[in-house]
Amino acid sequence: MTASSRIETQEALDLAASDLFSGIADDDLQGIADRMTVMTVPKGRLIMQHGDLATDVFFVLSGTVIGQLVAQSGRQILFTEFDAGAHFGEMAALDGAARSITISASSDCRIARLTKADFTELMMTFPRIAINLARELGKRLRSMNDRLFGLVMHDVETRVVIRIMQLAQDQEQLVQGGTITDVPTHEALASFVGSNREAVSRSVARLAKSGVIATDRGRISIRDLDRLMDAADP
Repeated sequence: MTASSRIETQEALDLAASDLFSGIADDDLQGIADRMTVMTVPKGRLIMQHGDLATDVFFVLSGTVIGQLVAQSGRQILFTEFDAGAHFGEMAALDGAARSITISASSDCRIARLTKADFTELMMTFPRIAINLARELGKRLRSMNDRLFGLVMHDVETRVVIRIMQLAQDQEQLVQGGTITDVPTHEALASFVGSNREAVSRSVARLAKSGVIATDRGRISIRDLDRLMDAADP
């Protein structure tokens, strides 16, 4: 850091770790941090929901969040994790369309929020940010293409796991020990994942027998979140 540089807040230090702000001077990082609203998000809390019309951009300062991408058909098609240094919500800020992803905190998090107007102004003021964003979106597109190709090959049990995770996230229960209520019938689950009731019943039974979940009269409890997530991304 040069003598004239100044990073006065933890938020600015956290932003310095983000690839989006690579190449931005310390003084400017502090100015960017000063525009943001920082919030503490408890584990399991929804941050952004599919279909929302909000256009703010979010930055993960600490902790981890889980995102699930939803297709136009309403079916969840993949999930991903964002760690400290990541950002999300920029697509809505760019095109003004509704959110296509649902995101919740998988640990206690500190999240910074920036309005669409401020985000747009920053990209015009600092072209480096726009270049970094383009590179990041390109990486995400390549990764999503690879994962979507793999999803075509997913078996019924994997698709059931993915749906369980979506239901848990919608109810802010995608945490260790979380409990999903009002779980759809196996027939309804089968319709959603493109299978039949018998195959879904066998998949749920195997997950319960292996200790990943527990089931009881329209409820599913998450007994091993790590293994559930592993099963969703084989």
